[in-house]
Amino acid sequence: MHVAISNLMVLIGQDQIEPEGWTKIPRDLNSGAGGAYLYFAYETDQYSTFAPITDILFLTDPQAQPPTGYHKLPTDLNKGAGGRYIYTCYTRDPEKGQPIQALDVVLTEDAGYQPQKPWERYDTDLNAGAGGKYVYLIHM
Repeated sequence: MHVAISNLMVLIGQDQIEPEGWTKIPRDLNSGAGGAYLYFAYETDQYSTFAPITDILFLTDPQAQPPTGYHKLPTDLNKGAGGRYIYTCYTRDPEKGQPIQALDVVLTEDAGYQPQKPWERYDTDLNAGAGGKYVYLIHM
C-alpha cells in the first residue's frame, strides 16, 4: 500500500533538517543560480488527519492569491537568486486529481526534459529567469 503525501514545505538553508517523519528532497531548488539553498520536504503519514495532496501548482506573481482551495507556501523559490518570483501552492481537493504518491526534484540542462513513466513533470522551471540548471518538480 502506498501512502500519499499529506504535507509539503520548503526548507531554507543548506543544513536545514526536515522535521521528524518528513522526507527532504536533497536537491537545491536554486542549483547553479546562487541565492538561498532551498529544498522541498514532504510528509507521508497513513494516520494523518490531513487529506492527501492532489495537485501542486506554481504562481509567478508575488501578489497573486492562490486559486480557491489551494494553500500558498510563503517562500519564493528563487529567493536571493533573482529571476521570477515563484511560489508553490497545493490542494487536497479530490476533484483536482489523484493523491500524489511521491515527489522528486530533477536538475537538468534540458528544458524539454520529461521523466520516465509513471513520473510526470510539473511544467514550471523552478529556476526560471535566475540562470543555472532547469529545475523541475516531478510526481507520481
